[in-house]
Amino acid sequence: MILWIKSQVDFVNFFNYLGSQMQYPRILVVTSCTGEKHFSPTQQLILEDFKKPERLQQKEAELAEFACKASQMYTGQQHLRTMEGVEQLRKGLEQKVVDVMILSAGYGLIHEDKIIFPYEVTFNTMKGYEVDEWANFIGVHEAFEQAISNYDLVFMLLGDNYLRSLRLPVLTRPEQTLICLASKKSSSYIKGLSAKTFILSLSNEEAKRYSYGLVGLKGFLFKLFAQSVVNKPELLQKVYENPEAFTQAIEGQATQLELPLDLQKVEVKKVQKKSSKKTKSDEDIEELEESEGSDFLPIPDLPPAPNIHLGMKYFIPEWDDTVDPNYDFLNDILTPGRDTYKDEVYAHEIFSKPNYDGILVSKYIVDKTKKKKVKIDEDGIHKYIRFPGQVMGDCGAFGYIKEEVPPYNSEQVLDYYHRGGFNYGVSVDHLIVGPFAEPGIREKRYELTIKNAEDFLQKHRSGGYEFTPMGSIQGWSPETYADSVKDYIAMGYEYIALGGLVRSTSKKIIEVLKAVSPHLTSNTRLHLFGVARINAIPAFRHLGVNSFDSASPLRRAWLGSGDNYKSLVGEKYAAIRVPPVDGHGVRVKRLLEAGVAKRETLKDLEQNALKALRAFDAGKLSLEETLEIVLAYDELVELPRDGRADPEAQAKRRAKHEIMYGKLLKDTPWKTCDCPICQDVKVEVAIFRGNNRNRRRGFHNTYVFYHTFKGLLEKLSNCDAINVE
Repeated sequence: MILWIKSQVDFVNFFNYLGSQMQYPRILVVTSCTGEKHFSPTQQLILEDFKKPERLQQKEAELAEFACKASQMYTGQQHLRTMEGVEQLRKGLEQKVVDVMILSAGYGLIHEDKIIFPYEVTFNTMKGYEVDEWANFIGVHEAFEQAISNYDLVFMLLGDNYLRSLRLPVLTRPEQTLICLASKKSSSYIKGLSAKTFILSLSNEEAKRYSYGLVGLKGFLFKLFAQSVVNKPELLQKVYENPEAFTQAIEGQATQLELPLDLQKVEVKKVQKKSSKKTKSDEDIEELEESEGSDFLPIPDLPPAPNIHLGMKYFIPEWDDTVDPNYDFLNDILTPGRDTYKDEVYAHEIFSKPNYDGILVSKYIVDKTKKKKVKIDEDGIHKYIRFPGQVMGDCGAFGYIKEEVPPYNSEQVLDYYHRGGFNYGVSVDHLIVGPFAEPGIREKRYELTIKNAEDFLQKHRSGGYEFTPMGSIQGWSPETYADSVKDYIAMGYEYIALGGLVRSTSKKIIEVLKAVSPHLTSNTRLHLFGVARINAIPAFRHLGVNSFDSASPLRRAWLGSGDNYKSLVGEKYAAIRVPPVDGHGVRVKRLLEAGVAKRETLKDLEQNALKALRAFDAGKLSLEETLEIVLAYDELVELPRDGRADPEAQAKRRAKHEIMYGKLLKDTPWKTCDCPICQDVKVEVAIFRGNNRNRRRGFHNTYVFYHTFKGLLEKLSNCDAINVE
């Protein structure tokens, strides 16, 4: 083939054409997870969760709204710089020449596109034998050997314990090249490889040389290399053939790159790691909104929704929230020989009247426990949860959010609702949140949810089912929600549920409701999934919300730090942390490993704190004496940092908790509360310690929420009556 090059322009174009056809070495970058993550909810996954598949699946379902790709989850300096380098290579070479695998101490070796959930597991704080055992459990060695087999050029950006977890050597080929950026200490782990191997040992000296912190230095150097390759693509082949040339490549980019590339990000605000409001859960958003403005959000200047006369109800989700009625608080002993189902009790079995109008039960949660599923099929849902009131059933979309399509069809859920004797049954939907709200994905889920709702209603009618059908709606804008509401009403639905709004601010939800409200009829009932905010109730009611569900009043008892206990007069208090020393808790384990104190010392301080609180409640110890004893233990349970006790962090914790605990002990709100929980267990309800205290405090909080909610509805109804007159 002969090409006639007429001019310099033709020559440049021809050269660029040849460059675009160049076959580059196949590149794999293996980097590590980082402690800094895009999401940092309070209840992140821990090591124990990863040990049991069923437990992991359940916890992931609870954290589903925080799911995102691995490439987007980590926000540590090494990861950010590495991904910036990767994107430069992909854009500059106009080919996807590079793939990324991330060595996660929780999930193992994972591809950058894998959807993961926030977790608190790291190899860095493990002892050598623990690294070996856990790496073997999650199959790091085998996964790494398999992963690198299809690549020509492999970059390893791993710290000491992460390198150790690979258990090198692995099978490599002489025609492969490995470039390892590692500390001088961990270089000894890199051995016995057939591939051409180059190790760039890094220390503080290199950090000074390249003017970049040691923590993120590996990622930064890879980014320098990527910039060199973009300018001179032939460097890739050169480094592949002679890996020592990597040093020359990065030396050619002596200037530190300050501006990161515009990487694709999850469309949510980044949560600050060290904030008590970091989870952005329903209860966190409510607290934040109340702290930033007036008590109640303004009612929009629109006519009242035509369904306002249908009232408003609160449903609480069912998550096996039970307690041992005969728990021994003095000795922390459960009732011997108890059956966790038969002998434990729900909140509605403790209070004379339930503190909710109904209960929501998700099929996905039920299906996770075979015994529970069989029991509900045999006895029906009302008998199983021992609740005579209204029970709503849904599919539990957060549980299967990662699946391309839901695991259920209309026939399955119709049969489930019918056999279980549910009062209400929700159609099969698919969430449009986080990474699943991106264009191309959201449209498919939107259409799928609508088709499922239409199919569900048609088969409900033809099957003659007695429960009330509810059409579930998902969307990503006020317009998409409004369009679906209009369509569902045209289909014949009289009960509609809006999903996917649990992490939205009340103002954004109100914008959705403002778009939806004009399409409602006097017979249409509207449900909000997962949203319970007292400060938004007047606005929600005005715009047509007739029911909602949320576990946030319950869960606040053990989530966050500032308002674990709520009073009927509107005060919020921090529960006093007294974690048990004897047990399997990660916190105490980390304290002992860091040498904060001996187990015997911690045990004495723990018991002294409990005795002091009980003596104070009985009027035998002053507030000041009680605080001093409680804080002596409390300051020591500050989690170590990098495996060491941090005196400064301990001091900050003590100063902060002295104020918070002091307020609680000064007001003693449990003494003036008339709920059976406070009357029965007294000060124990204010102690943050184990299920039987924390969940009882949650029952109390639900009591406070429900009474506040009902009182507010009564006032609003009175205002309506006055306005009518």
